[in-house]
Amino acid sequence: MIGKIYSSITPFYDSKKCINSFKRRPVLITGGPRNNDYTILPVSTITRKENIDPDFDVKVEPEQYPNINLDRISYIRTHKQTIVHQSSLSKEIGDLKTEYEELYLLVLEKLEEFNKRMMDDAF
Repeated sequence: MIGKIYSSITPFYDSKKCINSFKRRPVLITGGPRNNDYTILPVSTITRKENIDPDFDVKVEPEQYPNINLDRISYIRTHKQTIVHQSSLSKEIGDLKTEYEELYLLVLEKLEEFNKRMMDDAF
């Protein structure tokens, strides 16, 4: 499953209702399973462009990457990795690792860079 994009139920903060809620969204699986959990990166459309992180959001255009079945311009958010239980994952949307290895490796490089910065800051 590593390197594949799945549909998943993930938590988010609903600023209109001021509560934590859940929604179905695409996610890129980057690790697991470990204790029935997978490490994932959210794949978001990011409607407010000022929220795009120029260093760590990787743009995915459907026309350029049709085999991963995203219908709108989306961003793989390498600075927002999280864990989901395997029961939160439903259907496979596409295989980024196999279909678009260059993009997949770019995502992993960005993820590694973010984690390195985070560890450097922690020390």
